[in-house]
Amino acid sequence: KALASAHRPRYTHMIAPPADAFALTIAALQCMNLLAFANEKKSPTPYSKFAHDDAKAKIPSRWGMLLIYGPAFAAALYCAATAPQLNGRELLVASLLALHFGKRVAEVLGLHKYSGSVQAAASGFIGFFYALVVLLICSQQHKVPASLYAQRPSSTSLALGLCLFALGEAGNLYHHALLARLRNPREQVHTAAAVSATPSTADALAAPPAAPPARQYTLPRGGMFELVTMPHYFFELVAWLGIALVAQQANALLVFAGMVSYLSGRAVATTQWYMGKFGKSWPASRRHIVPFLF
Repeated sequence: KALASAHRPRYTHMIAPPADAFALTIAALQCMNLLAFANEKKSPTPYSKFAHDDAKAKIPSRWGMLLIYGPAFAAALYCAATAPQLNGRELLVASLLALHFGKRVAEVLGLHKYSGSVQAAASGFIGFFYALVVLLICSQQHKVPASLYAQRPSSTSLALGLCLFALGEAGNLYHHALLARLRNPREQVHTAAAVSATPSTADALAAPPAAPPARQYTLPRGGMFELVTMPHYFFELVAWLGIALVAQQANALLVFAGMVSYLSGRAVATTQWYMGKFGKSWPASRRHIVPFLF
């Protein structure tokens, strides 16, 4: 036994490389996603502030956001329910993904305030992509050698990853709550205006309906909004980094890198959008997504 143990190959990497030709092919495709920054900066994916008003086949924003996060949540729950126990982290990684997307679904249902609509095709595409991300990470997770997790540095990676995941999800939720609060006063003003404008005379009843009030935007304040345009994106990336450190596999790390590219480009586009809305009122010292750096 001692001789066999001496000749047993030790896993010397902290990140498991793609385990087979399929995983290597997927990793190559994931590298293409690293170019998302340029596309999002120039032409952001049409949802939220960047939804196209003239787009066809639109659905209410709440349903659109559920279409974005719901499939990934369902996929993560399935992966958690069917996770094998080969290296000891399959269930943990699937559970982290379920927590991440489950939180987003809960926010859509109980936190965020919606008033517009989104393009159904765009929401469906993003939802399909997120579900594929979950299935990719979970399908490759059971191929990570158990010997990798037996190394002492892997315990540090696990602890750090779980801490980052918790911090990222908490920070993301906190700043989503700050954004949700911005909409309450405006909704009250619009409701009061609608009540006061209710027609009460024959002339008023015969008049054409008034145009709906223009959507108003408030400068985000509080928390890390004082430092960056999109602090909730920053914390989402912290959470994805945590997942990658727990998984310790190349595909999960490339997912994190792709998210960095995608959300960074979208953050730049959002800063430009805010500057166009607020002009000189926009704080020039605010970065896009990373405090003091970018």
